[in-house]
Amino acid sequence: MNPTDIIRLPDQGNTHEHDYHQLVVVLDGNTDFDINGNDKQLQVGQGCLVPSSEYHAFKGLGENSVMLVNLPTPSEKAITDEEYEVVSRLFDQAAYFQLNPRLQVLASALSGELQQYPEDKMLARACGNTLLSSIRHQLSTAHSAKPKGNQLDIDQLDQFIELNLSRKVHINQLANFCFLSVSQFHERFKEKTGITPHQYLMRKRIERAQALLVEGFTPINVAEMCGFSSQSAMTSLFTQILGITPIKFQKQLR
Repeated sequence: MNPTDIIRLPDQGNTHEHDYHQLVVVLDGNTDFDINGNDKQLQVGQGCLVPSSEYHAFKGLGENSVMLVNLPTPSEKAITDEEYEVVSRLFDQAAYFQLNPRLQVLASALSGELQQYPEDKMLARACGNTLLSSIRHQLSTAHSAKPKGNQLDIDQLDQFIELNLSRKVHINQLANFCFLSVSQFHERFKEKTGITPHQYLMRKRIERAQALLVEGFTPINVAEMCGFSSQSAMTSLFTQILGITPIKFQKQLR
């Protein structure tokens, strides 16, 4: 059992149980979970607490990515007795939750480290413990610090976008990150920035593409690293915004 894993849930439904507590956080796409008959579709930034020996069903809905944090039995744990006692209280009962924007950024950053160094068990334990502790604090103060849904923090949103530019980022994910409906998010974002969320996201991709081209990456690699569906899609937008193709841009630098 790995302390922390990044996996894709299968399209076929599956049911099982295990003798350790498990934290599940959705990083990309949508998934279905059912814990003791309590069924919920989870989106990016949402997750669930699965106590040990609880039967649960799950399946991925198309392309998806989730982070699993496994809290081992006491004889296997890599934390102190006191720390284990505190964190394990999270799993007194099964629960679904929504990460606040700061923790969504944290989860995305930690997943990047785990994917970069998948064989590093010490890193996996550290990332899992960090996320478990942070979620514990969020849930313990939720009653006195509920998200208000009327603030749009562009700095936090930028962090989330920057960490996820290599993936397909949908507007509903950004709205969900800000605890707003898509229509509310679109309206408030445009009021604050003067452009639509889609235009803002495309500009961020082009800014990242420029920086990577300056560093010497090939256009085809840059397109993949910036979340474009193809090199031609990046070339089209790059030319539309900057008036020059990525290849000519890179040649000018030389």
